[in-house]
Amino acid sequence: MSGVSLPVNRPTGRAIVVGNAGCRGSVVQTLRGLGYQSTEADDPYSAAAELSRRSMTYRAMILCLNSLYREELSFVASIKHRYPHIDIWLSQTDGRAAALAEALRLGADGLLSDDGPHRFAISENTQAPNPPSQTAPQPHPKVSVKVFAEAPIADPVLTADELRALLQEPARPADSHEK
Repeated sequence: MSGVSLPVNRPTGRAIVVGNAGCRGSVVQTLRGLGYQSTEADDPYSAAAELSRRSMTYRAMILCLNSLYREELSFVASIKHRYPHIDIWLSQTDGRAAALAEALRLGADGLLSDDGPHRFAISENTQAPNPPSQTAPQPHPKVSVKVFAEAPIADPVLTADELRALLQEPARPADSHEK
């Protein structure tokens, strides 16, 4: 038996590239060189629609920061929460330092350059938390959420007769067994 090993060219996975057509071209070429198959989307909304249809077929999403508004970066946190198996890489970050910092804060995994992906370093605070016996529990961050529903009321506010009077319905005749 001979010991021959043949190279295997399997695709690394599928990726969605989000950005305008001019930005996506170089990113798609880089991904092709890394063995990824790519799907292209003009904006985060169409990328989210594609992910909702076939989320398990994708392993990565590349966001071209030059093509996104800063308000659209909340998309990063939504994708990381809903699809934790998808890595989010940022490309074309020149002149977009604030957007880069915001995307990092929201959970982006790293940068995609011409030579491939580069994962962000994880800070020591998130990597090795202190034991709970040494520190007090951290308070939950304030979340700005408007609550439109109130707590359920245990007792009825109006009796049935009062409600009928408000609705101007005739009162029901009293049953003989009621007292």
